[in-house]
Amino acid sequence: MLQHLDTAPEPLDDSVLPARPTRLRRRWRVGLLTGVCALVLLTSACTPEQMAFFRATSEPYEDVLSPDQLHTLRVCESTDNYGAVDRTGSFRGAYQFTRSTWDSVASRHFEWLVGVDPAEAEPWWQDLMARALYSERGAAPWPTCGRRL
Repeated sequence: MLQHLDTAPEPLDDSVLPARPTRLRRRWRVGLLTGVCALVLLTSACTPEQMAFFRATSEPYEDVLSPDQLHTLRVCESTDNYGAVDRTGSFRGAYQFTRSTWDSVASRHFEWLVGVDPAEAEPWWQDLMARALYSERGAAPWPTCGRRL
């Protein structure tokens, strides 16, 4: 299970970190992010520019749903499986988006995600899309699971 971080840790003085990019330095830089991306990026090769882009993109939605609410919704919708696809193939990803809903929300908030299969999108983008949809329509897109939030 992925852990969600709500706030960035206090930054360390760069002088205490080794000069070459070690695991400690990468963790420090990754710690500047919030949300799911922070934990996932510990094992990936995101650049500081990519991390800054995610932070800037996600900031307007940070308070829409708490990490606990996202987790509750994800567990109910897909048993916490970001790659979930229902048996008909219509509902996809952790939050069981239809492709049309995904593309509609993406066109208003994150144009680069239009046409991306929700079940193949990175977890942090799925979380961000759920927050964006919730900011527009509340729990209505998730008639059963949304009542648990």
